[in-house]
Amino acid sequence: LGGVLVLVISKLALGFVGEDVQRKAVGALLLGGAVVAIVPIFALLAIPTYRVIRLAMAVPEIYFFPVALVAMAIAVFLFGKVAGLALFALVLAIKFPAIGPIPRVLFILAGAVVGGVVGAALIVFTQLDHQALNLMSLVMPALLPVIALAIGIAAYALGGSLREKLPARTILPVIGAVAAAAIAFVGLREPSGETRTAITERSYLGSRLIPMVRKLRDKDKDGHSAFFGGEDCDDNDPTVYPGAEEVPGNEKDDNCLGGDGKLEAPPPPSDAGVPVAIKDAGAVVTSAGGKNVLIIFVDTLRYDRLGIAGYQRDGKSITPNLDKLAGESVVFKNAFAQAANTPRSVPSFLGSRYPTQLDIDKGKKTNYPMINDGNELLFEVLKPAGFKTIGMTSHFYFCDRTRAPSSCPDVVSWMKTNIQQGADEWDNEGALNIPESNRDIAGPRTVAKAKKKLEALAKADTKFAMLVHLFEPHSTYVEHDGYPITERGTESLAQKYDYEIAVVDKRIGELLETLESSGLAKATTVVVVSDHGEAFGVHTVSGQRMFFHGQTLYRELIHVPLMFRIPNVAPRVVPEVVQLIDLAPTIAALFAVTPPATWQGRSLAPAFEGKPLDPKPAFSELVRVPDWDHESQSMITADGNRHVLLYDSTWEIYDLAADPAEKANLADKDPDADKLKGQLTGFIERPRK
Repeated sequence: LGGVLVLVISKLALGFVGEDVQRKAVGALLLGGAVVAIVPIFALLAIPTYRVIRLAMAVPEIYFFPVALVAMAIAVFLFGKVAGLALFALVLAIKFPAIGPIPRVLFILAGAVVGGVVGAALIVFTQLDHQALNLMSLVMPALLPVIALAIGIAAYALGGSLREKLPARTILPVIGAVAAAAIAFVGLREPSGETRTAITERSYLGSRLIPMVRKLRDKDKDGHSAFFGGEDCDDNDPTVYPGAEEVPGNEKDDNCLGGDGKLEAPPPPSDAGVPVAIKDAGAVVTSAGGKNVLIIFVDTLRYDRLGIAGYQRDGKSITPNLDKLAGESVVFKNAFAQAANTPRSVPSFLGSRYPTQLDIDKGKKTNYPMINDGNELLFEVLKPAGFKTIGMTSHFYFCDRTRAPSSCPDVVSWMKTNIQQGADEWDNEGALNIPESNRDIAGPRTVAKAKKKLEALAKADTKFAMLVHLFEPHSTYVEHDGYPITERGTESLAQKYDYEIAVVDKRIGELLETLESSGLAKATTVVVVSDHGEAFGVHTVSGQRMFFHGQTLYRELIHVPLMFRIPNVAPRVVPEVVQLIDLAPTIAALFAVTPPATWQGRSLAPAFEGKPLDPKPAFSELVRVPDWDHESQSMITADGNRHVLLYDSTWEIYDLAADPAEKANLADKDPDADKLKGQLTGFIERPRK
């Protein structure tokens, strides 16, 4: 019974927590909920279990053990090793001698409960990055009866003599009731910003209860509430809520950003639809990119982890190969992603559009939306120019069982991202389903097949554009030989992450060596980019420390590497702020390919000639998904000095020069706050098509 309990808890916990189990800070709480829900069910099974055990005890050993062995074999075959071990433990328990006056059946059932608890703990500490989980979510509820008992003892035991001295004790309940009503009345008043933040972000109970009450108090059922400083500015109009598209001139603040939008919407911040040749006159560098382009896409890589950014671990850089490549490249030191997770960032930089402007299938709410054919992705633009377009990956995100039915047999059938648009070939062999992929070491097989393909392309003298995806820095972080983990707690997460980067750096070195040995290096532009960064608990949301990615837009999540090694172009470091949506137009410009009108980015080609880039801000978006019901927008100012964020309905402004960790919110203190908020509001209220 204990083994079955472990199995069920495991399945439910992994299912409840979601598709990326190790990323959810509520994982332990949900696991606890699963345990609580299952215990009554198994309690109901106690009587039939008791009877079965009693019958088994009466079976002679000459028959009992052969039948037990067959049952264990069947259990292993049908349900795996854990079920077999559980049945083995039950067999031993049944034949275990009685312990004094304790009935053997009770001993077995108690062992089952202990086994379930131990099994649940094993799941937490082996299947989840437990350092990032809020395990206090389990401890605090358990302490409530203890605290209540302590208060009771203090009130009725230690305070007994005081109670006897109080006159008219019957009036005390009345006073208590009046005080409770007064507290409730005060609590329902509109709180100040400081009070709201303190209760909803830093209070253990407030951060959990306020969202629940807001859902109950959502009068117009639009998913947002005005209760306790909530974000809905008109809770009687279901068309008015944060995130709604602003309709200029309708005398309504549709998106709750401070008034009706202007009839003349502000222009798109990056000159959408204007061909690169017009945006950057004279900047199209014909054939400067050589013959080929290799895009090395490293998942989840922060810029500040590179050696060229000054970072070291164990007294040395963890990215020697990337550092060497950077010394031969044009490096954009202030490049920012337009999203903080792969499903939004990758189509954004391949299609040169902000996440909310992507044409996606809105029929099904999912964390991995399908990109419709209306988007014009990079390979679709390069292919007509004579490039053989190739993807080299091994990850579930690149699966599409609809368009490639035989691919990814181990991945769920609903994964239909359509991100392979324009590819002549896309090798995604070895991709695993979502939970398994998080502990998968895909780099060796991805790099091996990429090297083999590069050598074949060199022999055939084929013009190509290849994208290679390296997954390693993504959580769950896997330990590697030669990189012992010496830190504890949350610091061990950062150490594991760093060592994953060190390993992926070696993979990049292998790819670069293959370019050299095959003779491709002199004719191939190499681009290194990441889709987003990673968080390690520096910031909190609703009282939860934020780990991993996809939940906020702080700088650690959007500041990413972007570098181009171009044949016959001198290396340099570019200080201007740029966006990942600039990547596709820049590659197009390098090979004299006309970009489509749908692209929102600009060509960075002037920087390759040493020319300064026009100052432009960088915008990012966090879109609501089933696993994270929050939205956010952010702007890095054109000079790179300020970071402006709107998270749900809360404004934040940070001075990146004085406060790179973004700890001191200047939204109410910055003299330029209104101007900065207005710039981000203009981006949010831009036309989305």
